Amino acid sequence: MPLVKRILFFFLFLFMIDKAGAKEFSSIAAYLKIFPETLPNGKDGNWLKSDRIKNTSAWNNANKVNIQLNNGFKEYADIAERSAFYTWFQHQTDSLGFETKWSYAAAITTKKLEKLLTSPAKLTGISNSEICTFVTEGSRIIFDDIWHDLRLLYISKPMSGKVAETWDADLLLKEQNLIEPYYQKLSLPTIKKLEKLLRKENFFSRLMPGYEFEGHLLNLRDRWYYGMKMMHYQNPKFP
Repeated sequence: MPLVKRILFFFLFLFMIDKAGAKEFSSIAAYLKIFPETLPNGKDGNWLKSDRIKNTSAWNNANKVNIQLNNGFKEYADIAERSAFYTWFQHQTDSLGFETKWSYAAAITTKKLEKLLTSPAKLTGISNSEICTFVTEGSRIIFDDIWHDLRLLYISKPMSGKVAETWDADLLLKEQNLIEPYYQKLSLPTIKKLEKLLRKENFFSRLMPGYEFEGHLLNLRDRWYYGMKMMHYQNPKFP
């Protein structure tokens, strides 16, 4: 293919990616409608919903492409996709020799919060519209902002021991500072609902992963200690 045609094809491909919007496609048919001449193998940063759910090589390839991008966070549209990415990232860094655990705790937390968006949670009064907004907006704010930190970690030398713990502690503090204004906007009844869930005071919450929360949700320090506990750190010191 002549050089000019290759350049034109490249820019056409970028244009098509931009027009496609979200990177997750519901089916192969939906993918081929946008990219009729390519295979859904993840190497273009796209993936099928089934790839994410089944943790296929296409999902792995797509994440490896997107983590290289400054704005790669834009390719993950909702809490389910972000939670799956956190799980992938933890497995990936584990395999590279990292001992950092922030994405492990983030995966557990987002998986738990995702359940609050379901109809059963709303119908039983476990969740409400305020909680749904908090979960939806909060997960996006944290993911988008912390993406840069994850990118830098991914391309750095493996961290272990105290260095890894310090990185986790600092990122957890950054996360809690990011979400702090959103906690402060919540009504008292909603705060009580969330605290009951985290303290496992009802049947629904006992089915959810994670440790019991100790302290008060509006206290940033208490939330930080809870996060460090989820990462299995013993006697951490608040920064």
